[in-house]
Amino acid sequence: MGSIFLSYRREDSEGQAGRLYDDLVAVFGSDSVFMDVAAIQPGRDFRKSIDQSLNSCGVFLSLIGKSWLTTKDSSGQRRLDDSADFVRIETGAALKRDIPVIPVLVQGALTPKPDQLPDDLKDLAFRNAVELTHARWDSDIEVLIKALRRHISESGPKPQPERLQPGKKPRPTKSLAIIALILVIVTGLALYFWPGKKVVDNSPDRREMTTTSAAVDSSVPEPAKQSLEKVESLPRKTNAAPIGSEDFSLVARQEPLSDNPKRYTFTLSIDAPALVDDIARVHYDLVYGPNPLSLESDIAPSFSAVYEGWGCYETVVVTVYLKSPGSQPLKKTFNMCKALTY
Repeated sequence: MGSIFLSYRREDSEGQAGRLYDDLVAVFGSDSVFMDVAAIQPGRDFRKSIDQSLNSCGVFLSLIGKSWLTTKDSSGQRRLDDSADFVRIETGAALKRDIPVIPVLVQGALTPKPDQLPDDLKDLAFRNAVELTHARWDSDIEVLIKALRRHISESGPKPQPERLQPGKKPRPTKSLAIIALILVIVTGLALYFWPGKKVVDNSPDRREMTTTSAAVDSSVPEPAKQSLEKVESLPRKTNAAPIGSEDFSLVARQEPLSDNPKRYTFTLSIDAPALVDDIARVHYDLVYGPNPLSLESDIAPSFSAVYEGWGCYETVVVTVYLKSPGSQPLKKTFNMCKALTY
């Protein structure tokens, strides 16, 4: 079973691509989802990485926004008409392999018509599409994930049911477990009611019962004494997070554009001196109904992300992913406008 290749235009649907990538990784694992810079290590040849991922992927997602068809280059030529356009190369290669190619429509975009596409992409117009909307994102994602499960293996081994050889009786594991549980209960009751003294701390708060050396009477057998000593020596478990594990804050900066002083370049980053060596990547979700953004960060130490716009976002959810295997992401919500510097 192959992986998922996520194709998109940055000028068209970068925010939705980042959000979709995070949702797919949460289900299938990071090794099963490829999204250009998010999956390519620094210093690697991105052309080779894209080619390798295309050859091994099991399903191709073509993320299509409102400007996917019409985006032009600096010379005014439509990018899709350029034979060297990466989106065209990726999509054409996937269609030639005859793997599932799913148009994923965002921002209210429609499936392209055959006469709007170059010859090597015309088959895309006949592939069944999936729509992702902002208002119904979670339910729309579930529909897409259900379709993908048939083609993609989720990360992590799954337990296999025990197979019985002909003529071999199943092991009575459930019965043994019940018997063992009964024996533990009986043993516990016997120790509890064993003749001997029990000394209870009679301090006013009576918060904890302690067993002192005087509490272990000579009438208690030696194995019981050892059991009590072992119980007392066991370290207590705690669920407290390590100190400084959530010690990070949002840093936001804006600069006016030279050709339009009323429009700005906004840069988001984090200040996390105690965490910087443990961070794998950072994701920013800028929450605002009419125009939400989802941005993937650059590299350490600032883990910055940039966008152009008219103003700041009052709600920014910052998710910090750690390098430690199995660690849970750290998530905080900030008011970007209050953190803004000029």
